[in-house]
Amino acid sequence: MAKINEKTDLLRDIALYFSEYMKILNQYQYQKLDKKTQSIRKKILIQIKEQDDLKTMVDYVSLMLYYGTKLTSEELIDLKLHNVISVNGKRIRLKQNESKSTILLDEECSDLVIELIKMLPKNNKYLLSTYDIEKMDTDNFYRILQEYPNNYVIEKLSHCFPIYTHSDYEVIPTPLKLNADMRYTGKGVTIAFIDSGFYPHPDITQPQNRVLKYVNIAEPEKDDFKESLSSSWHGMQTSLSAAGNGFMSGGLYKGIASEANLVLLKVTGANGIETANIIKAIEWCIRNKEEYNIRILNISLGGDQASSYLENALDQAAEGAVQSGITVLVAAGNDGDGYNIIAPPASAPSVITVGGLDDKNRLNVNDYTMYRSSYGTTLDGLLKPEIIAPGIWVAAPILPDTKLYEESEILNKLKNESEDNFLLLLEQNLEKINLDKSILNKSQNEIRKEIENRIKSQKIVGTYYQHVDGTSFSSPIVASVIAQMIEANPALNPRRIKHILTQTTDKLFNVPTEKQGYGMIHARKAVKEALNDIHRLGYNRPMSPCVRGNNVTFYCINQEAISVALVGDFNGWNPYNDFLIKEGKNLWKLEKELQSIGNYRYKFVIDGHTWTYDQENENKEPDGFGGFNNRLNIFI
Repeated sequence: MAKINEKTDLLRDIALYFSEYMKILNQYQYQKLDKKTQSIRKKILIQIKEQDDLKTMVDYVSLMLYYGTKLTSEELIDLKLHNVISVNGKRIRLKQNESKSTILLDEECSDLVIELIKMLPKNNKYLLSTYDIEKMDTDNFYRILQEYPNNYVIEKLSHCFPIYTHSDYEVIPTPLKLNADMRYTGKGVTIAFIDSGFYPHPDITQPQNRVLKYVNIAEPEKDDFKESLSSSWHGMQTSLSAAGNGFMSGGLYKGIASEANLVLLKVTGANGIETANIIKAIEWCIRNKEEYNIRILNISLGGDQASSYLENALDQAAEGAVQSGITVLVAAGNDGDGYNIIAPPASAPSVITVGGLDDKNRLNVNDYTMYRSSYGTTLDGLLKPEIIAPGIWVAAPILPDTKLYEESEILNKLKNESEDNFLLLLEQNLEKINLDKSILNKSQNEIRKEIENRIKSQKIVGTYYQHVDGTSFSSPIVASVIAQMIEANPALNPRRIKHILTQTTDKLFNVPTEKQGYGMIHARKAVKEALNDIHRLGYNRPMSPCVRGNNVTFYCINQEAISVALVGDFNGWNPYNDFLIKEGKNLWKLEKELQSIGNYRYKFVIDGHTWTYDQENENKEPDGFGGFNNRLNIFI
């Protein structure tokens, strides 16, 4: 018992120390810890050395390097001892295997790395290794991240995020699947969802209601938010897969943006889901963006017919939302085994179209394959999707006040009931779970096996959740990561967000590019890049065009130009009326007020003779002269 208590005290000290270290990282990385916290670190090292506990030391150093550097878990795992370079015997630099650059560690990390190296066997090649393990694997690294979070006491750790065997229907929580940096939870960011319907589930209303607005676009006269309708489940599950806080699962099945605010727009009416209502919902988001701080819009539905974005009103509405400063996510669709239709608004060039991957409910990326999501080239020659995220084995709440919800409660009660009361409870609830009375003639073990099979066949996870599939869930998962990025760096605009996401992906091995686009979302890298932008010059300006109501700001980057003019439908294509003003070495800017709602065409004229399109605006059309005009959409 004494050794167990010693271990518990050690882990408590690590959790306390790590919590203080994280506070410093959020302020200034190379700031020294106070003397009290430094004394805790010394105490930890003494205990580890006395017990020769190399495993705990490796766990400890892994956490410090993971949060204290920009290295990913995969890069840390591959660090060899010869990658560790001492600087004057006090500070450490880490050299990455595939890079000539080095990373300077702070004093806390440096001291721990030095102590770890002293403990390692001389024949070990890798830094993060023990006596019997050559180097840490990815699964073990993820285990460490969940066993030592910086915001919980140690007693709560080991059972918070269980990872079940691959044969079970229990699913790995989404933040763990994506190795998300859970210091960011989308706090202060509003995600809007356009879907068939919604429900005020406790995962978004408890302990505080984060739903800022519910709008029934199709039938405004109906106040049906609190009704458990057949149209409610899809939107409820998509929105909660991004922003649910796992209230009904003790925090286990929470989304990555578990503190984000929500705006919910229902588009199902008497005639089902009509394109006109989706357009109205998008326009509502544009008009109300500032009031509700809508930064992200998720659309997990769309039309059935492929169409050119130049001629499609739904695509152009989505383009208008992006121009107004809203990052738009659209599910690619689930027709990858069929016709591969990329339908509006997924075919709009500026939206982020999201496909699905199948992670097999595992953490080993080598096992991953594609889900049956739609992919391919749009009628305008655009390759979609741009990015992929989990499209199966995603945990989402069961819609309350439904037959499945009641059945799940009973099945789980039976599963955990004692032998003495099991048969009585079963007999009382046979009709509610649709089991024939003949089952009572079987042995209790046989009955329990049938109960287990029923739970699996209904894809039930725990009592109040089930695992779901479809790109309808891939898209909001990406939306939740974007909420983290915006929380970390509110100055990000939709085009910069899209660029970061597509440049920080991981490619799936043996999957064609047309199916996965740029690849699988890398949540942690995306957030780190968003943070890095804060310190980069030129990345904090608005995008072009930046639309606020009927006020539009245009930007052009050109270092050599003497003059830059704006031409378009709104000024008769006259290159002598509207001139951009130079700001800095290469940035030109013009603010212009347009008088009416509508779709406009425009381009820039450099030095009075070179006509060129706005390269930041993906919404463009052929100009008839071998070049392009840009499109500008004004909705208010």
